[in-house]
This record gives sequence, C-alpha cells and structure tokens, in this order.
Amino acid sequence: MSHFRKMLFAAAAVASFIGSSNTASAQPFVCNTSFSPLVVRVEGLRELVGDIVITCTGGASIGTPSTPAGPVTNPINQAPYNGIVAAPIVGGTNITNPTVPAINISVTVTGTRITNRIFGSSNLTDALLFIDEPVNPTSGASTAQQNPCLRTGSTVGTAGVCTGQSYFFANGIAVGSGYPSTIVNEAETEARPLNVYQAQYGVGGGFAPNEQTITFVGVPVVQPGTFTGALSRVYRIKNIRVQVANAFQVNGQIQAFISIQNPPANLVLNNAQGVVGFVQRGLFFDTVSGGPYAQCLGWNATSSGGYPTEAASTFGRLTATGALRFTEAYGVSFKRRGFGANIDVYDSQFNQFVATDGLSGQSDPTRNYNNESGFYNRRYPTTNNLQSVGIASNGTRLRARFSGIPAQVRLYVSAQPVTTTATGCSTSTGANAIPTQNGASICIGQGTEVGNAAFAVSGTNADGVVEGFTANTSYVFNASTNALVQGSQACGWGGCTGVAYGSLTKTVQMIRVATAADGTGTFFWEVLRADDNVIDRFDFLVAVAFPPTTSIVTDANTSVVANVSGNYAPIAATGGNGYPSIPSFVLTQPEELRPIFTITNCATNLLYPFVSSVTGFNTGIAVANASKDPFGTVNETGICRVFFYGTTAGGGIDPTPQSFSKSVPSGQVATFNLLFGNPDYGIQPVVGFQGYIIISCNFRWAHGFAFVSDPSNLQTAHGYLALILDPAGIRRNTGASQAEQLDN
Repeated sequence: MSHFRKMLFAAAAVASFIGSSNTASAQPFVCNTSFSPLVVRVEGLRELVGDIVITCTGGASIGTPSTPAGPVTNPINQAPYNGIVAAPIVGGTNITNPTVPAINISVTVTGTRITNRIFGSSNLTDALLFIDEPVNPTSGASTAQQNPCLRTGSTVGTAGVCTGQSYFFANGIAVGSGYPSTIVNEAETEARPLNVYQAQYGVGGGFAPNEQTITFVGVPVVQPGTFTGALSRVYRIKNIRVQVANAFQVNGQIQAFISIQNPPANLVLNNAQGVVGFVQRGLFFDTVSGGPYAQCLGWNATSSGGYPTEAASTFGRLTATGALRFTEAYGVSFKRRGFGANIDVYDSQFNQFVATDGLSGQSDPTRNYNNESGFYNRRYPTTNNLQSVGIASNGTRLRARFSGIPAQVRLYVSAQPVTTTATGCSTSTGANAIPTQNGASICIGQGTEVGNAAFAVSGTNADGVVEGFTANTSYVFNASTNALVQGSQACGWGGCTGVAYGSLTKTVQMIRVATAADGTGTFFWEVLRADDNVIDRFDFLVAVAFPPTTSIVTDANTSVVANVSGNYAPIAATGGNGYPSIPSFVLTQPEELRPIFTITNCATNLLYPFVSSVTGFNTGIAVANASKDPFGTVNETGICRVFFYGTTAGGGIDPTPQSFSKSVPSGQVATFNLLFGNPDYGIQPVVGFQGYIIISCNFRWAHGFAFVSDPSNLQTAHGYLALILDPAGIRRNTGASQAEQLDN
C-alpha cells in the first residue's frame, strides 16, 4: 500500500483538475472519537464492549455538486450509473476516476486481550467498521446500503482487504467510500460503495502475537470538505469482544485506544482513548434448601418403596425438594442468543429492534441489541465468513453443579423456571410447597406465566464443551412430552404476548440429572427470553427421590448435605479466539457452594439418667430394636453410639464415646454393662464412672432399659426405662393419628 501522503497529493491534484472548490491543504481534516461503553460481566471471557465512533469533518473535497439533465456515464466503464451522478465531464472527455487514499485504523485494549472469533486460517475477525452509518441491510448503489469489502486475496492483496478503490460519486461529489476499480474475484455488476470492513487480528493487519489489537486495513478516506449535505464522515467500529474475567475487578473500566497508520497530512485525531466497558458482576446465585429428610422414610418413593417411574405422567408429580435461584446483577446480564429460529423474530417487548423481514437480523449498526450476538446481517455473502459475523453460538446459559449426591438418590430439576409468590402457596395457581418432614414448608409459586424467559435444557455434557446444544435448532427437553422450549413454543405456562411465541402446558416438567460415581451432576439451561427493563430472577425447582434405606447415613449423629453451585456456562479455560462458544465464562473461585437438601439418619436418642460403676456398683444397659412388629412397619437395622457424661474416679475426663461394632438387627436386643462391657458389640469396660449416658441409634423405634445394682455392699437393685429424647411426630404405619409418646 502506498504511503498515504503520496496518495493525498495525487488526489488533491485530480480534485483541483475536476473543479473542486477545496484543496488538500485548505483546512484540517478533524476527527473526534466518541466511546459508548457497555456494562460487561466480570465472569465473561468474550464480552461485547461498546461502539467506537470516529466523526471527521473538513479536509479536501473531490468533485463539484451538479444536477445534469440526462444520464451521466460512469467515468470508468462508460455504462449508465444507475441514477448516481458521476464526476462531471470536463472538456467533453471522461476524467479517470482517481484512487481513494486509504488508512489502517487499529483498536487496542489495555489490561486484557481481544477475544473475537477468527475465521479459519485467515486473520479476519467478526469485528466490523462501517462508513457513514449504512442502516439499509441490502447491498446496492447507495451509501445508505451495506456493501462489505469482499476481496478474497487470491489475486490482489489479502483476504478482506480491498485495494485500489476508486471514488464513489453522488450528485457530482465523492461520498462515503470507493468501489473496486479493478474487480477481482467479485461478482460485481454495478458500482457499489464499499462501506463495511472486517478487522484483522494483530498490529498493522498482521497475525501478530499481540492479542490486544485488531486492525482495519485499507479503510478509504474521503474527506467531506464543505459541500452541503456532506459535512462529516463517520467511521463506526462494532462487535469487539474482550476477556473480562481474570483481568478486571468489579467496578473496573475497560479502556480502548485508537491509532491510525498512514494518516493524511491534514488529519487531526482527538480523543484517541476512551472507556468501552464498565465491569460489573453479572450473576447472583442462591438456593431454597429442602429437608431434612429421614433416610428410613424415603422421599418421592412409590408406595411399594421404589423409585418413581420416569415418564411424563409422573414427572410432574414429584414433590419439590428445593429451588435454585439465578438473579441478574444488572438489567441486561441475562441475554438471549439473538439469532435463530422463530424465537428471534420481531417482538414488541423482548426483541423490538431486530429486523422485521426475517432475514436481515440485527443489521442496524447504530443499535445496541443487548443480546449475546452483536451486529450481524444474514444478507451478507459467505465470502470471508461475512454471513457468520457477530452471531453468538448460544444465549446466556445458567449452570448448576451438584455435589455430595448419595448413590441411592435420584436428582431432578425443572426444565422451566417458576415464579415465586410472597404470600403462601395456592394450588389454584400451580404453586409448589417444598415440605420438610418436621411439618414446615417453603413456597415456590409457579404462577400463571414463566415471567420473562423460557429455557432450553441439557444435562449430559461436562464443562468446556457445547453441552449438547445444536445451533439453529429447536430443543426438546423430554422426548415423551413433545414440549418445545425453543422455537415456536418458547414462552412457557399460560401463553405469551406477541406472535412469536406459543405456550406450554402449565405443568412443571422435571428432568433427571445424571450423577457420576463421585456424587456430582451438572445441568444447564439457556435463556431464550429476557426483559431488558427489569431485573430477572429465575427459580428452578429441585426434587430428589430415594426409597427407604439405612445406608445413606451410617453415623447416628451426622447428616448428608448435598450442595450446589450456580454459574454461567459454558466454562472455559481461557475463552480465546479458538474456543467454540460465544459467550464463555470462568468458574467462580472459590466455588460458592449452597446447600440444596439434607438427609438425616433415622435416629432414636435414649437418655439413661443414672448409671454407675463405682466401687461395688454396676449398671446393665439394654437397647431394643423394636422396629419389627405386626403393623407392617419398615424393619430397620443400624448401629448405636454411647456417650458418657459425669465423673470418673481420680477426676478424669468423661470416658471416650464408644460405637457398637455391629448393627442391632430388627427385633433383637443388644446389651452390655459398665464393668465388663460386651465384646460381642465391641463395647469396652468403663470402671469408676458415675453419671448419665445418651445412646444414639441410627434406626427408629429404639427403646432402652437400665438395671443398677450393688451386689457386694447393700445388695440393692433398681431398673428403669430409658427416656426417648426425640420430639413427638414419629408414628408407626398403623394410620393412627397419634404419635408414639411413651414419655420414657
């Protein structure tokens, strides 16, 4: 590319020759840069930042305003110029159309790297530069229409770089941009002003290791001069993505710098530095935790003590265990994809700026669409991947990672979000009470609509992959239900406003989450709809199912707590240019775990208020496993643990707690005494102790008896029943309305 000054002088000479009222040195060509920062998510690796607009005035003009009486010929090929008036004819001879001088415009971000998609083996990205705000998505012979630079690089120049552009005239004045004076590998049938350019990765248009810079190479410079109606030249830069995560903190600012290579001698660039992004946290996550659930009772089990049938008719009947809450930290941190199928057609509330023709997409460069996709125009050709520029691979995805799920427990989540109610649960509105076994409940109300979102689901793949979603298709979350959550039926319960959406049945659809051997399981949802004007919060129900068992919790005094973390998805190590997913995110570190449900032992706690093994005394202890009865009670088996509280001979501390070495079978009695213990149950002697003991057994219906004797001295003895410390509420399977309350 020739040095810009040389081009400028040549252009000035031709301009003077064809009657320009200005020269290159007549006045400065002043360019002012403005920045339109967007709020970006601190968790994001490929976040769209705001537009950069360079507005230039003054300089030299090419051509003279004219309105000829008849058709004016193209000074290049002598063909009619489609109503666009070419440079005037001087002396009856066509003047050779001069070449437009060109510059390189680079954008550099500081403190991070640019993470735009790179297409194939070329260094072209999906960041774009527009000249003079062409809002018409179709191509054509007007500066208001979008005409991308299509140079393929097979003959002249490099891919995406149009060299040797000639001035494009309208009403006798050179306007906007040029057009290729020599058509190479392009199917051009008319002169079209090139006004859309792709950025290249690196400095100066080279594929350099500098990840902070992109460059627009060969941008034509047509100085507007002072002609009426052409008083400014606008260069808008759009679709830049940057890594925010691990580079900025909340409340940080992302700075961008503009630099120009080969500038004209009279160019003055002001405000070359500005803010393109404000960094904020994008997501808050919390849970409504369910339980505790007694393992021996099971939960969501069938009447015969098995797992529920996983079919559409039974999924909706699962009793919710808890809920996951994903909340926007600011109004547009949950974003739809902005591309694909019926979900992204015009909608007066949720997608009011998308083109209504069903083809152009998000094709107005002056708009900010608040979607994961930036500017894109499906009318563009496939050359240099222009038709794919700006399109995200998915909408915002929400990720729940569960941990600590016992092998005996099946885990389910709702495919759609539910709305919450503040004043209790009502079955008439489909609300869901999350009960606990102590009689309390937590209300998650489904309401009459899904609020402002619908979701696609997946729960099979690991982090760092595309999680089973296929771009540009509808997603079926359960083949047996035929219920779509993207496409023409994306809204959710109760129907939706707008012609773009249908409705789903007002039934909570539950999907089983596959859990690994280590007790972890991951599930993903994709935002298909979000309201830019509100803070969206989405609650997803969680349900567990397990039959009655005694094998989940083996210690009578512990419980199993399952946790979950909530993040954006997909998770990527770096989210660089080669990573397939836009957007992508990092995992919050340390991982913020929240409890989601608790399973406790089915324990019985027995108090023996007086025991003694001081000189001459001994105490015999009996523990009966009374879960075997004629009432059909579930037979339980478990171990017991003995805790000692009191005084020990010589002023020692309380004896160490002891655990039974084997389980007490249903319908049998375990015994030991303080002086001699019981080797059969692994209980060691405790000599010289006097006080009380508590025995915790990890099965229900335990009962105890103690016998204190003094055979060597007073020859006295006394027996009593152990006190049951557990609160009332446990009942046997007799259907009786009263719990077992023996008061001892």
